Amino acid sequence: MLCLFVGPVGLDNGVGLRPAMGYNTWNDLRCEGVTADAIDAIAVAMVELGLAKLGYAYLNVDDCWATATDPSGELVADPAAFPDGLPALVESVHARGLRFGLYGDRGWKTCAFRPGSGGLEPAHAAQFARWGVDYLKYDSCWASNDHDAAFEQYGAMRDALNASGRPVLYSLCGWNAWYAPRGAELANSWRIAADCDEWANVYVAVRTNEALGQHAAPGGFNDPDMLLGSDPTAPAHLTPRQVQAQFSLWAVMAAP
Repeated sequence: MLCLFVGPVGLDNGVGLRPAMGYNTWNDLRCEGVTADAIDAIAVAMVELGLAKLGYAYLNVDDCWATATDPSGELVADPAAFPDGLPALVESVHARGLRFGLYGDRGWKTCAFRPGSGGLEPAHAAQFARWGVDYLKYDSCWASNDHDAAFEQYGAMRDALNASGRPVLYSLCGWNAWYAPRGAELANSWRIAADCDEWANVYVAVRTNEALGQHAAPGGFNDPDMLLGSDPTAPAHLTPRQVQAQFSLWAVMAAP
């Protein structure tokens, strides 16, 4: 009997062997809603609803958590939103059996004009590791659109995270399909289309991902963006039927 074993061909950093599942704050909270209290309440809800037991392990804080860099180059969390600091929130999320994700950007600013990590990758990766961060969404605002420059910058954070001594799931957020052929050497997942903030963009992401399946494998996955909910008060939402369709399509695509 011939037995073949095919191991992971994605980024070999010990995490991300399956598509990441969890919750991200952006579609519901945007900037003004990102606070320690709100995120802690979400952690409680994820556990009480049984989502953690089903594999929805990550609670990811998106843009707007940081306000500045200190003299050493490290990021400073918004003191009004996080009065006890980010490490206290990370500890609280971990205590509930969840993993904690955070947001950064390869440019000099984030998409919401908060401080970016360009040129400060080793300092920021070490900071994230010290805080106990398990997941990094790394965006692409205020940075070069040149492909080689983008690959170099994403590679710089990859190397810094790997040198930090902590396994961190690395989510590349570059919004373009041209990342896919190189994605597995750079990150555990890579965005392949624009934000899915309306049904038209969901459709575009699905059609874009149709041609990219050969680039995904355990350790690295095409990322068509986050699932949307149906709460009409949320900044981004779909109808209940569209939510069901998106969920089904994301499952078929093995999407994070």
